[in-house]
Amino acid sequence: MSATWTYMLLSVAFVALNFCTLKNLLPWIDEVMLLDTAYNAAFRGMWETTAWYRVAGQTPFSTYPPLYQWLIAVWMRLFGGSLVAARSLNLIFTFALGAASLRLLKRRGMRLTHGSVAVFSLLLWGTCEMAWMYRNGRPDVLCALLTVLTFLALDSCLFDCGQQEVKRMAVVVCSAALVCAGLQAGVYLLTCWTYIFIVWKERRRDVARLLCHVLTGFLLGGIIVSLFMFAHGRLMVFVCSVVPYSSTLSRAALHVLPWMGKVLGFSVARYTTKLLELQTDAGICESLASATEYRSFYVLASIALAALLCRYKRHIRKLIRDTGFLTLLFAAFVPVAMNLAGRFTEYYRWMMFLPLLGVVVSISCKSSVWRVVFVVAAVVLSFSGVRSMLPSSDRNYSRMCEFVRRQSIKQTDAVVCPFALFYEMKPMCETCYFVGIYPTEYVQRVDYIIEATDGNRTDQPIVAYRRQLMADTTMVLTAIDSLEQPPLKIYRVKKKLSRAENKLLQVGI
Repeated sequence: MSATWTYMLLSVAFVALNFCTLKNLLPWIDEVMLLDTAYNAAFRGMWETTAWYRVAGQTPFSTYPPLYQWLIAVWMRLFGGSLVAARSLNLIFTFALGAASLRLLKRRGMRLTHGSVAVFSLLLWGTCEMAWMYRNGRPDVLCALLTVLTFLALDSCLFDCGQQEVKRMAVVVCSAALVCAGLQAGVYLLTCWTYIFIVWKERRRDVARLLCHVLTGFLLGGIIVSLFMFAHGRLMVFVCSVVPYSSTLSRAALHVLPWMGKVLGFSVARYTTKLLELQTDAGICESLASATEYRSFYVLASIALAALLCRYKRHIRKLIRDTGFLTLLFAAFVPVAMNLAGRFTEYYRWMMFLPLLGVVVSISCKSSVWRVVFVVAAVVLSFSGVRSMLPSSDRNYSRMCEFVRRQSIKQTDAVVCPFALFYEMKPMCETCYFVGIYPTEYVQRVDYIIEATDGNRTDQPIVAYRRQLMADTTMVLTAIDSLEQPPLKIYRVKKKLSRAENKLLQVGI
């Protein structure tokens, strides 16, 4: 039996497990921000959102590169907009990511065994950090998949003869798709290319030549995204929204904007004010702190380093030229490089994990002893990952759904609600305001407010908005139902009638 079947069987087992446990991870701010637009596009024919923030004084609009939202809008249209249906797309992306990664490793000359593929599969699906990434509705797994596909195309250009034009076109297409999926993935690909160019002295000229095709793809992807934003009248908003996500770009913009304002004759006050609000004083060391929390990475990296040191204990000079060791160094360097570019957060950890996974599989293929060690580590880490998929007693999604369904909310009602209720509320009413991110000045009529009474930072704006309405003498808020675990409370919102309106109502009765 081919080692590929090992990957297939383990993947099917993890997919089945995920289908049973996807609801144990509550929807959160990033997921709702990205999927609200896709849901509206799929079922209401509108590329609009009530789950985004205001940029440059304009009405909220999703300014994330739209490829993932396009794909998931089509997916929802075909399979429905439930939590399980929407999140299952990432399971397919993860399966394709694993298959593409194994294909790339095989092309690099690795003789994949059942044991090494089992290690690969358990670590890809089972580690709690990777499980968290593919179980929520962000595009990070799509970015990882497109990165690996781009490397497959680059590898084919470097090592295969014939049909070079087709292969170069594949590099351009994959690079363009990468930019349309996430700008951070493009930055990561350039970081990988730079590292390969530095360490691979024998093929520098060929590697440098391929950069032209990668950059052509980036330019094409940038044009596609820009044209999409321009078609919706949001090109400047898109540019302005990209800058705050990179601390490096933010600092540069704060220096350049005043000069541009003087030259072009426009006020930059609202732009600089917003940048200053979003800027933090955290240095690169503090920014790297999140990477130190990646326990699975450091466990596997330590074992991999020990294996390499044992292999080259009598020839340390050869160690620094070993491809596995250089790849391990690169994996550890990724957080530094991405922070220098301006941002590295927990959902970018796949950038560290994929090269590390290549090193682990390489060592497992060459040494039966270390393969056993990695199998044990993979089982332990997978056990931890599976535990992270289990339900939490204080965050029971089924009870939340039952609470929402027993309310008398109509399709025409407008409801302010927490992110966790996204998948339940969207089919119930046409207008859901997620004021955890959506500015309240754009909220029009409200019929109900649902608040998480012990919610986190992203739920607090709902409490503030409810208090604002309670202080309004023209409004009446009535608590009509509550849930103890998890704590939820729903208020009916009505406009207070004047004396004349009350008299007319009484006469009518």
